[in-house]
Formats: sequence, C-alpha cells, structure tokens
Amino acid sequence: MKSFIKTIVVFFTKNINFSNFWVRNGVILSVISIVLNHLFEPKHFPFNKDYEFPLFPIVVSIIGGGLMILIARFNFIYFKKKYFTKNISIQLLLRFLFSTLGYITILYFFFYFGLNGLINGIESYSIYHLLTGLSLSLLICTLGIALLFSTDIYNLHKLTTIKGVLKVQQGGKTTLVKYSEIAFIYSENKIVYVTKTDGTSVITDFTLNEVENEVNKQSFYRANRQTILHTRSVEQIKSIENGKLSVLLKPTISDEKAFQINISRYKKQEFMNWFKNKV
Repeated sequence: MKSFIKTIVVFFTKNINFSNFWVRNGVILSVISIVLNHLFEPKHFPFNKDYEFPLFPIVVSIIGGGLMILIARFNFIYFKKKYFTKNISIQLLLRFLFSTLGYITILYFFFYFGLNGLINGIESYSIYHLLTGLSLSLLICTLGIALLFSTDIYNLHKLTTIKGVLKVQQGGKTTLVKYSEIAFIYSENKIVYVTKTDGTSVITDFTLNEVENEVNKQSFYRANRQTILHTRSVEQIKSIENGKLSVLLKPTISDEKAFQINISRYKKQEFMNWFKNKV
C-alpha cells in the first residue's frame, strides 16, 4: 500500500506542473471536494456499513468551485490591469473582494434556483437552506480568495513600489525614470519637473495631474497643488501656524535654495498617516 501511494505521489510530482495556476488549484479543489463531501452525510462516511461514494455531489462541487475560481481569476485580472498596477490599498482590496463575492452570489442563485430546481423540484426551495448555503459558500470563497491571490497581490505591491518606471515626455522625447531615482515632482510656472535623488531635474510636458495619474500612489503622495513627493525626499516636518505643516525636501536642487513646501491643515492627518506607513 505504501509503495502504491508513493508511486502515485511520484507520478503527480513528475507529470503535473503545480506551478500552473489552474493545475494547482484544480488539484486542490478536487481533493477538498472529495474530503468535504465524505463528511456531509452519514451514508458517505468512509467507514459506514452503508457507504455510498458521493460522485454527484463531488462533481457538482468541482464544477461550482471551478466556476468560482474562474470568476475570481478574471476579476483579479481586471483589477490588476485597471487598478493594482498603480495602487494597492485596503479600500481597493475590499472592492475587489466584495465585487467577486457579488458575482459568486449571482452564480449561487443560478445553481440553487436552476440546477437544484431541475433535479429536486421547486418543493426543495427553502429560505433557510438558501441563506445557510450562501453564507457558508461566501465564507469559504473569502478564505479561498485570500489564499489564491495573497502572493500575487504582495508581488504586485513590491513591483509597483520598487520597480516602477515613469515615462517622462518632453519635446517629443521619452525618458524612463525609475521610481527609485525620483525624490519629488513639482510644478513651477506651469512647467512640471521631476527631481531625482542626485539633485538633477528632468523637464516634462506633463501637467501635475497627469503625473499623479501615472505614478504609483503607494509610493508617491500629492502634497499640494504644486508638489508630488516620495518619503525618501522628506528631510524635516514641523508644525506651523493655522494647523499646517512645513516640509523640507531633499535633495537640494542643483543651483537653487532648499525646497520647502506647506501642507494644509485639511491634508495634515492624511499626509502623516501616509508618511508613517511608509517609514
């Protein structure tokens, strides 16, 4: 028996690519479906004398679970392309989670009132069973989504905050400036400058609003109408009159005096929260 199990394990490890998203999660889903469906009813308990293999429930569980993974995957791809490459926040993650659960709820209603009605008849409908099953399904899906995409989201966060690149347009020419090279970005006389950590500045054809839409909001903060900054550029913070903050930035721009900005009392707490989370 041990050699048989060992042979199966060796076969799976050699012939199945577990690094593939669909293969890995397909195998996991199949195993979970088999185990759980053997625990739901006494007649399906492995050591029951009247044991029946729950083939149909297992197939339904695999199909339903596969569709849920499919929904979550495509919704993640959508959020990744539209939002996650520029910003990953708690609000955005919750939006992704609840929108995915919303689609899964629609799918659950279809299965319950459609497939269940066809197989067991409309007399099988029950508000109690509907709400109980839906609640349990959403709980399992929430845990599943967290396990499925936590690594991807973490890697995206690292990628966008560390390895991002700003494409600077100027005079028909495109210059690539790495996020790690940017200290702060400011506007003066309607011209936007990207100031690098070495004190040099790159002139752009952007407006500051356009730059704000381009850069990753995990790394950069719109301090006021004239300035977008990175935490690495903050030299000193001090409170001044009317509840405002005065922020001294570094490095000093070549051939100019030290760069100092004010943050209004309305943005003071928001700025401090952002700064503390990045330091």
